[in-house]
Amino acid sequence: MIHHLSPEQSHECSLNGLWQFTFLADTNPDVSLEEVSHVWEQVLVPSAFDASIAYAGKRGVALYRREIEVPVGSGAELFFGAVSMWSRIYVDGQLLLENACGFEPLRVRVPASDQPRRLLTVVVDNRFDFDRIPMHEHYFDFYQYGGILRDVRLRILPEHGNWISAVRVTPMEHYREGIVQVDVDVVTELRLEVFQLNAVFDGAAEVNCADCEAREGGFRLKLQVPHPEVWSPDSPRLHQLKISLRQGGQTLDSRSAQFGLRRIEAREGQLWLNGEKLILKGYNRHEWHPNGGPCTPVSQMMADIQILKDLGCNFVRGSHYHQDQKFLDLCDAMGLMVWEENLGWGQREKTFASKKFVTDHEKGLRSMVAESYNHPSIIMWGFLNEAGTNAEYVRPVVEASTSLLRELDPSRLVTFASMFIMDDKYLDLVDVISINCYPGWYGCEDHPEPLSLIEPAIEKFTASVDARGFGDKPILISEIGAEGLYGWRDPHNDFFTETYQTRYLQSAIEATLGNHRCCGIALWHFSDVRTYSGGWSLKRPRAFNNKGTLDEYRRPKEAYAAVKAAFTKPDK
Repeated sequence: MIHHLSPEQSHECSLNGLWQFTFLADTNPDVSLEEVSHVWEQVLVPSAFDASIAYAGKRGVALYRREIEVPVGSGAELFFGAVSMWSRIYVDGQLLLENACGFEPLRVRVPASDQPRRLLTVVVDNRFDFDRIPMHEHYFDFYQYGGILRDVRLRILPEHGNWISAVRVTPMEHYREGIVQVDVDVVTELRLEVFQLNAVFDGAAEVNCADCEAREGGFRLKLQVPHPEVWSPDSPRLHQLKISLRQGGQTLDSRSAQFGLRRIEAREGQLWLNGEKLILKGYNRHEWHPNGGPCTPVSQMMADIQILKDLGCNFVRGSHYHQDQKFLDLCDAMGLMVWEENLGWGQREKTFASKKFVTDHEKGLRSMVAESYNHPSIIMWGFLNEAGTNAEYVRPVVEASTSLLRELDPSRLVTFASMFIMDDKYLDLVDVISINCYPGWYGCEDHPEPLSLIEPAIEKFTASVDARGFGDKPILISEIGAEGLYGWRDPHNDFFTETYQTRYLQSAIEATLGNHRCCGIALWHFSDVRTYSGGWSLKRPRAFNNKGTLDEYRRPKEAYAAVKAAFTKPDK
């Protein structure tokens, strides 16, 4: 499919649809594009090739290609929501980008050419290789797929070479009055002083841009939203801002941003949203469905959010990687608060000694904030789930990550989920202390009443945090749960039965929400998801993590009604 677009201002179009595809299996990833002689077939983008019937479970190199059209003399920008796991992106055989994080959103500059028809080729490798892709490791407790997993878009850039690359809107202290800070990034070789900005809110109200400061790379403005409405889970009001770049009365480029007016704070040992005490009730959620792996359609995303809302949730943790922008758009509109985090799961000393991991991890943090900045649903940034934060070897990365996130976005909270809460060395660096714990499930083989372990464990964890001088920081139980196999019930009500899972989640919610030091709970997990392959799957029946309150097809288990009753019970 060829798209014909005007070169006067930047324009964007979707590249989703049928692409040519070939699977090269164990080929060297440095494959020469000119030497590829395999038969090409057609696949749908976005999709995970190894979630399809033909290539289910296969690992190796795959190639995607399609034609695009860019007006002669104009540059372009490609956006890929996610390409997994390792990838290279070429246009007309020229390497433009190499990436080693399969969930990171990518922006790729395409140089101008004297030919309008261009060949876009994407090389993908879904094999584990620590030296090349240290952010992905085979032991992660979720299945890692290959392919172009999320939306692809093409933005034609204006011929004059002056354009807006990003607009970020930050609600300020007086957000209720509509006061926002707007940062506008501009690509140009001219002096910024030759440009003017125009701002229009909600499609109608033009505001004065006189309070505009030229900064390195763009402009910073302080604006007031006409007729401001505050965003909250109960009233998720959204505003639109269109910024136009002008010179001498001519509009050179325009970009729009959707945002919400709200304020999230951590103080006095609690969370506060818009000045009111906030208790988080929700789930961890992987982007996954058995029909498409990590590529769920918008209709499924919407259905999942409707289920979460029906359960009484106001919060979801996007575990354990960058979230799809379409899902975040829905969370904005539906009033579901989000914790978004960089890709990570259980890294230890070997990983933190890798210079490439450190570099790729930082790159992933920057991309996460850049793409998701304007979503009011996001209240927390996170990273490094269950890393070795009881050891000194992680200090440089944890310190650098918390510092970088606050530099990029001082308006949101920073956290990481710890499984070593009793001796975690980095609780001083976060705004919210997040605890992953599974009392009554792991490590209780000889205990006669495992469920009785839950409340004392949470009390012990919170007391330990306070004893170390962190009583001013809110505590979130960021993972807790038990596996229940859909449909399995027997008189013993033992582990893996739906009944044990139900009693477990009831006890976990009661113990957490009844503890005055806890600001909320994120149950593990929303739905059953595919996990380890091969011998690693012996740890998980069906090769699934079965801790979902719903099975993989979103069929509710017995625990559904119990969680809904607990989450919708009025707060004391």
